[in-house]
Amino acid sequence: MIKNEKLTPKTFMKRISKKKSDENKIFSDENYLKYLSIEKLYDKKKDSEYYYNLKHLINSTSSSEISDALFSLTNNNGVLEGLKSISGLKAYGRVVTSETSADDWGTSTLAIDEAEEGEVIFIKTQPVNYSEDSNFKKMKGAAVWGELTSLAAKSKKIAGTFVWGYVRDIDNLTGLNYPVFALDTCPNAGVALGQGTINKSIHLANHSINQGDFIFGDKSGVVLVPNALFGSVMKKVIDIKRNEKNIREDIRKGRSLSEITELK
Repeated sequence: MIKNEKLTPKTFMKRISKKKSDENKIFSDENYLKYLSIEKLYDKKKDSEYYYNLKHLINSTSSSEISDALFSLTNNNGVLEGLKSISGLKAYGRVVTSETSADDWGTSTLAIDEAEEGEVIFIKTQPVNYSEDSNFKKMKGAAVWGELTSLAAKSKKIAGTFVWGYVRDIDNLTGLNYPVFALDTCPNAGVALGQGTINKSIHLANHSINQGDFIFGDKSGVVLVPNALFGSVMKKVIDIKRNEKNIREDIRKGRSLSEITELK
């Protein structure tokens, strides 16, 4: 960074375009590494070098790198197993949590109202038992997210939606350019009940998701990073990028991967 240089989005993108493959130089500043916090993603001073550098780092990162980084620090890979990309788009951000029954899409609209620009929505749905006969209990599934909710979220510049449940309107979602992740799809919707909770802790099998945590999703999967670990994980991602860059260079020089990894 040149002292007293005014960094604008335009000048930043020009610089990055000249150094597309040189993350090492961009992220080697120790002063910059001190500001790897999730709050910097929502810094109102968006001409800040820290904001643009952090955005570039995350935009050039994958769920695989983030999972590896988290695992190396905590022995937990952070993967929310079963969630898959519906729209084929990457999404990440500070999470707004929501939990409701699988027949209540109204709570999804309340989550949209609560989320701010650049944040993501995570909705956990609870299956609904619609049979009173214990011998014939069935779990009803209904979509709590679809085209209209995606359109509303996109208009607020929300970064994406993750649904621990069903979504629908897939044919229309693909043309909206809005990231959606879910366990599965179905055509039927529930009712606009609005009886769920917003910004309360969500408990899954091996994870607790809290308001303000970081979620990252792409075509490979979805990873949860607790807020308190965000900076440490991002620093480790940089280390992983540097290491894998060196490995790729060694492979191009003719070394075998087994040799590089010291397996033989």
